[in-house]
Amino acid sequence: MHFDLLQIVKSLGYFGVWGIIFAESGLLVGFFLPGDSLLFTAGFVASQKLLNIWILILGAFLCAVLGDNVGYTTGYRFGRRLFQKEDSLLFQKKHLIRTQKFYQKYGKKNDRFS
Repeated sequence: MHFDLLQIVKSLGYFGVWGIIFAESGLLVGFFLPGDSLLFTAGFVASQKLLNIWILILGAFLCAVLGDNVGYTTGYRFGRRLFQKEDSLLFQKKHLIRTQKFYQKYGKKNDRFS
């Protein structure tokens, strides 16, 4: 899939950039969105005086924080239900259990991976 990020930023403006940032950081479907590349392109567009850099930064920050909170709340509220699901093509309970054991053993942060 090819994204013309310059055209996206020019046509959608602030709300398009902010919406993509929110979706990428807070919604399950956002993992495929070009967030980092989009921010770089939006910064370039702002350097050409087509967007105000300070409005762009403030909105991007707020949308990233709000998206992160929505993602956390969704996981907190519905995540435990995954333990009750049957195995499927996309979900394998053994992977969830293995991940939980890893975090119980090593904690949130492991210096080997930082």
